[in-house]
Amino acid sequence: MADAEQREEGPDAAEVRLNRLLNTILETAVEMIGFDAATVSARQGRDVATIAATDQRMIALDDAQYATGKGPCMEVMEPRDPIFLEDVAATEDRWEDFARAAAELGVRSTLSVHMPVDSEGLAASLNLYSKQHRERADDQLRTAGAYADQLAAALLTVDAYRSTAKLARDLAEAMRSRSVIEQAKGILMADRRIDADAAFQQLVHLSQHANVKVREVARRLVEERTKPA
Repeated sequence: MADAEQREEGPDAAEVRLNRLLNTILETAVEMIGFDAATVSARQGRDVATIAATDQRMIALDDAQYATGKGPCMEVMEPRDPIFLEDVAATEDRWEDFARAAAELGVRSTLSVHMPVDSEGLAASLNLYSKQHRERADDQLRTAGAYADQLAAALLTVDAYRSTAKLARDLAEAMRSRSVIEQAKGILMADRRIDADAAFQQLVHLSQHANVKVREVARRLVEERTKPA
């Protein structure tokens, strides 16, 4: 009983709560603002990663920006006005890799918003992606800003027994593992035709059954799937 309680209150339980909160907020933001997908990018020190996404394919668009350190999601991590791109293709001269990745994914318009994470060394952004051409609208910017505030609050309050500073430090490790977790979720979603939340819950179940961390279960799944035949 004590072991079960410890697992429930441990870092994996906190990760479950964080995953649920971020996904719920992102899915609602996509529906309310009218975009096709959304992601959250976070940077802790030199580590930068997508820590939540409504569409796993869009992580590649984030990764194109991380690889070069250039793109709207990178720029708005620092406090500044949102970056709304009505036509991503028109940014090719400024952000070539980002524009190319967007074209491959069929993304035409994007909106990236600073997330006011009040924590030393931590920065984050909300990124919205549309496959349809969209024109800049002030009400969309205001609504996106409100969701960015909610996401920032979720990052800092999801785990009440941790201090903000410790959560920020822990996010560095979380971001390093988030990529492999998202890959594993994508594999389960494709294989079993389930949504992202159900895929994550299956990873959690496997983690508890094997008594190892979620990221280790994810790593094993990805390695098994990608190892040479």
